This record gives sequence, C-alpha cells and structure tokens, in this order.
Amino acid sequence: MIFGFLKRHRRKQLRARPFPEPWRSIVARNLAIFSRLPTADQAELLGHVQVFLDEKHFEGCGGLELTDEIRITIAAQACLLLLHRETDYYPELVTILVYPSTYVAHEDRYLGGNIWEEGEDDRLGHTGRGMGSLVLAWDAAKRGAADPSDGANLVMHEFAHQLDFEDFQTDGAPALKTRAEYLAWARVMKREFQALRAADETGTSAVLDTYGAKNPAEFFAVATEAFFERPLALRAKQPELYAQLAAFYRQDPTRYFAEQTP
Repeated sequence: MIFGFLKRHRRKQLRARPFPEPWRSIVARNLAIFSRLPTADQAELLGHVQVFLDEKHFEGCGGLELTDEIRITIAAQACLLLLHRETDYYPELVTILVYPSTYVAHEDRYLGGNIWEEGEDDRLGHTGRGMGSLVLAWDAAKRGAADPSDGANLVMHEFAHQLDFEDFQTDGAPALKTRAEYLAWARVMKREFQALRAADETGTSAVLDTYGAKNPAEFFAVATEAFFERPLALRAKQPELYAQLAAFYRQDPTRYFAEQTP
C-alpha cells in the first residue's frame, strides 16, 4: 500500500509540473488533433505525457537516433487513450522500440496441422502480452499523428492492444469494471466482429479496416483507430459499437470533428 501511495504521489507531481514549451510545440505541430481538444483535455494530456515519458524507456533501433520529437509524438498519441479515465499507464509495458521505417521480423507461421513455416514479415508495429515491449516504425507513427481523420493510427492501434492486456487476456476486451459491462461489451463486439468478417469475405466497404476481421484482439485495436479518427462515420454506421467505445474511453470524439465542420 505504501508503494502504491508513493507511486500515485509521484505521478501527481509529474502531472503538475509545467510542461516544457519546446515539448508543447512538438505536440501542437505533430499531433493534429491536439488543437481540437478542449483546453482542459489538452492540459490533462500533457500531464499524462510527463508521467509516460518518466516511466517508459525508449530505444532507437535500425540506426535510428532518438529525439524529443520521436518520444513526445509517440507519447502524446498513446496518452490520448488515457483521458478521463483512471489509469495505471500501460502497466505491462516497459520499453518502446522505434525503427526508422518498416522493419523485418523473423517468425514461425502456423500453416495448419503440425506444419510450421519459418519466414520473414515486414511490419510497422507489434506488441504482445508478456513481452514488456512495443515496437513502432517512426515514419508511420508520425504520419498517423499528422492526419487525425484517415482512420489509421499505428500508435493508437498498438496501445489499444496494451489496454487489451490489462485484464491478463488477449481477447479484444479491456479491463472493465462490472459483469454487466463485460456482457454488453461481448454482445456488441461479437456481432460487429462477425459483420466485419462478412464484409471482408464479400469485399463490402466498411468503416473499420478489415484487418480487424483477423481476430477479436485486432478488431478492438482497429475499432479504437476508427473511434478516434472516423468517429462521425462510426457513430452513424455502427452506433452501438461507438457507444461501447465511448463508455470505455469516456470520450466523444464526434464533438471535436463536428466543431471543425464548416
């Protein structure tokens, strides 16, 4: 209990620190959605970034030299998912590995039966439960921050997976508070996941990236991207899905996008 108290106290102090002006300039320049947020949300976001940068370790890979721009741009996007909620700042995550661009991962692919194949896979990002790390391609992370309405955000996608891990499972459901919340979440997500799989199989257009049809974990990550980047379309086409995400994230991004409409 003493450790928990000290951690909360330290985090409170970090959030209360003045945010360095050069850092704020990076957020304002690179994170396009920042200017749309209410003033109180901007302040909360910057406070979370202070804690995130203090607790997470960044490593440059593939010859990438880490800069404040890289660390802050990634941290700000990750912390958008934490607004208005009690948070432990992605407790399973220790290290963020950043490559300059697409990187090659060596993996064993399951082909069925007892057959596995060794191969290489080009990736922009990856994380896994129990890894303690998260991998990102910097050019894709920066591109995702610059366009807040294209429906694609690598950082949000990978950090949604981290939220999925917080209930010690990788099943497309983050840590919820009550059994009723889990039941409502399961009912909506199962239906919407099946609908996306059907859209993928038939080539039908969908609000969500059909990569989310791969499994429930990817569905949650893709839905998170759409929630923050295509909220008006998501609410119009899939209102129950939008409502579940809004209840979990305690945000309504449609307000920010509606205010930008001429």
